[in-house]
Amino acid sequence: MRRTLIPLALAAWLAASVASAQLSQTYKEWPDGPAGFLLIETERKAYSQVKTDAEAQAFIDLFWARRDPDLNTVQNEFKLDFDMRAVAADTQFSTEKIKGCMSDRGKVLILMGRPLGAQNLPPGADEAEGNRPGFIERGGIWIWLYTKDGKPATKKSDEILFVFSETKAGAGDFPLDRADRRNMQPLKILAAKPEQLLLNPKLTEVPRMGLLPGTKAATSSQQAVFDLQPRPWPDGAAVMTSSGIMSETQHPIWLYVQLPDAVPFATHSVGRVRKAEGGDVVGSFASPVLPMSVPGARGYEFSLPVEAGAWKVDLALFSDSGPIAVTTADVQNDPAPAEGPYVSPIYWGSDFRQAAQARLGDPFHLGAMQLIPRPDNKYKAEENIAYGAYVVRPSLDAQQQPQVELQMVLYSGGKKQDEQPFQVVTGAKVLGDFWVYGQVLPLSGFRRGVDFELEVTLRDSKTGVKRTQKIPFTVIKQEPAAPAAAPSAVPKG
Repeated sequence: MRRTLIPLALAAWLAASVASAQLSQTYKEWPDGPAGFLLIETERKAYSQVKTDAEAQAFIDLFWARRDPDLNTVQNEFKLDFDMRAVAADTQFSTEKIKGCMSDRGKVLILMGRPLGAQNLPPGADEAEGNRPGFIERGGIWIWLYTKDGKPATKKSDEILFVFSETKAGAGDFPLDRADRRNMQPLKILAAKPEQLLLNPKLTEVPRMGLLPGTKAATSSQQAVFDLQPRPWPDGAAVMTSSGIMSETQHPIWLYVQLPDAVPFATHSVGRVRKAEGGDVVGSFASPVLPMSVPGARGYEFSLPVEAGAWKVDLALFSDSGPIAVTTADVQNDPAPAEGPYVSPIYWGSDFRQAAQARLGDPFHLGAMQLIPRPDNKYKAEENIAYGAYVVRPSLDAQQQPQVELQMVLYSGGKKQDEQPFQVVTGAKVLGDFWVYGQVLPLSGFRRGVDFELEVTLRDSKTGVKRTQKIPFTVIKQEPAAPAAAPSAVPKG
């Protein structure tokens, strides 16, 4: 038999080429994970033709973009919700044999969202109702309630029930019971979900957007402003940052910059967000800005939708003649918990203003109220300190009211001056599971020129989930007004 000899160097090159053309294990297994619940048949076939990790990543990026409900924002709200549901499924439904996100309950949670209601029945309870005729007793049963439009049912026909039955008592697996006639319609709805969730089927490439909605990413020449030495930064300018709220899954960076009235109006801005470790740029923007008038200054607000983590935010404000303020702020935004109550950071300032057109996610807005930050924490005696926070998914009492409590402790010079114990407070429902809480502290009775700290704690009384914030403030001493000059005598004549 004739053999073909291949030089060793060439053989090594061929082996490396073949290896590089094969998918790594992560990409091989991707369609078999929870994302596979979303794959339509043409996508599954297309992914089977992918040869390299780079091709696989490009496919996955486009896969998620095709399901993005808003292509004008840098974050994909659908993927954030998807990831949160997968984590919740792993936490709640995992067994020794299967990860929770790959179980039947995990699949329904991922594709349908959280049920509007749920019922847990003990072993044998459902057989008496005749829903599984001729079936021997199995384990316990979970019944999840949904509706076709996701809203509370107005009539019985609107309801959709998913019925999960343990294979045996104590197994904890709860697969969908295909023998239960109530699952016939839900199974059809579940099968149709992947097509319904494909919102942008004709998309052929991933849009590259700026961090702010409706903006473009800043060019390298625009970002060169951050290399200016020295950077322009006016006397009296100030910055406040916080982790904000945009949805259950999005906690953006909120940024407030205040420039004194003596500084020219800013007309546009350039910004970018970098990882605190390593400095990699994760997003940028170039955008017009509109100032907000505050006493003695103008404020500029930004809401930057990036995932949870530690960041450096570079921001430059420009007038028509050039850059007027360039700064870098260090900030960390909260991760979004997959379940249970979440108390946002407590925001504070000098005033609440009506903001009827505000949207959830607008910086330093609490429902229909706009908070005016006070970066220097100095106030006049006739002013108030306004503070507030969001509570997401609070525990509810029998009347469906949140069980939220507030405690306040006043300090001066590091010593406790006064304390009010936890008391139930009333919030306002913004939408869904979002509630907002706000309070005002009048300053007329506080000593002038003394540094105080107001420690505010907002707590979900059932679970103990809480947030504490120390709010520093000083009531400034005001110089007495000069006495009015006596009127000069008017000569007679």
